[in-house]
Amino acid sequence: MAVMNIKFRNLVAIAFLFALSACKTEDVLPIIKPDLGSLVSLSLNANNIAEAGGTAELTATLSKVSSINVEVKLAYSGKATLEKDFSSNLTIVIAAGTLSNTTTLLAIQDTLKEGVEDVIISVDTVFGGGEDGTQIIGLNIEDDDAPASFNLFLNEILYDPSNAGLEGDANGDGVYAQNEDEFLELINNSSKPIDVSGFKIFDASALSSNTPRHIIPSGTIIQPLKALLIFGGGTPTGTFGGATIQKSTSGDMNLNNAGDLLTITDSVNNVILTFDITPLSDNPNESFTRNPDLIGAFEQHSASTSLKFSPGTKINGSPF
Repeated sequence: MAVMNIKFRNLVAIAFLFALSACKTEDVLPIIKPDLGSLVSLSLNANNIAEAGGTAELTATLSKVSSINVEVKLAYSGKATLEKDFSSNLTIVIAAGTLSNTTTLLAIQDTLKEGVEDVIISVDTVFGGGEDGTQIIGLNIEDDDAPASFNLFLNEILYDPSNAGLEGDANGDGVYAQNEDEFLELINNSSKPIDVSGFKIFDASALSSNTPRHIIPSGTIIQPLKALLIFGGGTPTGTFGGATIQKSTSGDMNLNNAGDLLTITDSVNNVILTFDITPLSDNPNESFTRNPDLIGAFEQHSASTSLKFSPGTKINGSPF
């Protein structure tokens, strides 16, 4: 009888373990993301500063107050070099119980003719919190040793308008025409007006024959942080962010898709800027634009927006 009781108890235990095993589930547990706490964003109080000791305030702001210190490590890139062209802190510490802290970026004077130099600021690491998306901001240091024309920037170029219906009608006149809808967007990236009277625009073939595609008319002055928009032709229709609008004086910018070189000279034939189309896509069917505007690298317009171009305006369609 004792042997039977032992066997019975063993059978009960086995049955119990089997029942537990049968209750197991193979469902995948949800992935729980760690709470990064407060998220950091960056901002500047200036787009341009003077080379002669100009300053800008760089602020790191939290999405919510933290109970601990949040340390923001910064990364600097662009044409300007830290401790040579400007000085600034590498870290901003936001004290516990506060929402933000600020550091100063100070331009350093020199005598080199460098033109505008950009400072691009991003978040390297955040201790005690996280980055709010991808934070990339920047400003420009205005050179006071080079002519004002060195502050003229190419911000957007359309050399291959889309031929799908009116998708490529960049000049807004209701007609698609490859040579007419091509455009250049030039920005006065400084705090002073730039007189561009007599400036000349060439593609590669026009430069070799010294026959400009466009000669900017006398009296053309680009105001600070404003745009000059030059279309190949047509009847430009729209506000274009308040930009100054011109059409090619030759009737054709002649910008080739498969390799070309844009050259802009001043009224006495000094080269102001060049833009090499060759490394870019042969048939983008849209413009190439700086992102962020004025300080960023060139990218195809639809890489960051649903638009194929934004003549006379920032990449998001807002005025300069």
